[in-house]
Amino acid sequence: MTDPAPSRPAPALAVEEVACRFGRVQALDRVSLSVRPGEIVALLGDSGCGKSTLLRVVAGLETPDSGTVRLDGRLVVGEGAAVPPEERGVGLMFQDYALFPHLTVAENIRFGLKGQPPAAREAATSLLEQVGLSGHAASYPQTLSGGEQQRVALVRALAPGPRLLLLDEPFSNLDRRMRDRVREDTVALLRRTGTTALMVTHDPEEALAVSTRIALMRRGRIVQVATGEALYRRPESLFAARFLADAAEIPARVDAGRAETPLGAVPAPHLPEGAAVRVCLRPEALRVGAPGDGTAAQVMRRTFLGAASLLHLAVPGLGVPLRARLPGPGPHGPGDAVGVTLVPDAVLVLPDEEAA
Repeated sequence: MTDPAPSRPAPALAVEEVACRFGRVQALDRVSLSVRPGEIVALLGDSGCGKSTLLRVVAGLETPDSGTVRLDGRLVVGEGAAVPPEERGVGLMFQDYALFPHLTVAENIRFGLKGQPPAAREAATSLLEQVGLSGHAASYPQTLSGGEQQRVALVRALAPGPRLLLLDEPFSNLDRRMRDRVREDTVALLRRTGTTALMVTHDPEEALAVSTRIALMRRGRIVQVATGEALYRRPESLFAARFLADAAEIPARVDAGRAETPLGAVPAPHLPEGAAVRVCLRPEALRVGAPGDGTAAQVMRRTFLGAASLLHLAVPGLGVPLRARLPGPGPHGPGDAVGVTLVPDAVLVLPDEEAA
């Protein structure tokens, strides 16, 4: 007799077939999403795609028209359940931080610990030390930098030990240098504490940097859920490929399992014969060499990016300019003749949604 397979723990968050309409706008259209304990999942998409609405439904700040939401297996929305926000064990952190200006840092944090055991206050003190703010406990929010305010808001949200932390564009108010540093510190703290998090962002770079997985949204639906690397390297749609990074797109058709381009044929065995496709060439999909090495091209412009250079290339017979990334300043400049070859693993061939 074989031992029964061990049961899997319930997802930290399970959203099933959730729909939400505001007047004529279908904000959420039968959305389903599962988040495992300890994951950081990013909801990524344009403004108005429904990501913040989904966050509010999970928090209990919005009531969906249909569907269910479960937290650690407990039904909190749907099928007659309507657990209020304060009883869901969910932490909230918004882009404006919502700190009380008349309360000190310590008082702001204690405000979120009402009714919590003394151990929660000890945990809050430890969290303040971990984010480097133990010396600012008596300071008021308006005396802190934007990054310090963000960390206070994070500690206040984490101190009660939420089963799930919801973050809505938490770094959008910071300048780029501060944003990168605070973002790294935030992710490190979430991982140290084992906190499950669902974060809204419209920035692909941010989603790639912080998340265990990304749920890409469009017009109220989730179009793909994958790790950042899988979503970038293997997008399932032209929309996903475009959202993650700019690329030159070459229209083509599948013939004998290949798509023909002015730079040569690329494999397309996963697509039906005769299908209209777009061959997407990101900067890393091109290799630039000496004239005669590959397809002839001319450098139109070079953009210096510090650690790399971006070459803007014109290829005879190709109606769109190409871009290629080179390490360092590179040997090529405007007007130079070069040869271009493809890096097969970096080329994307996707169904042409606009031709369907």
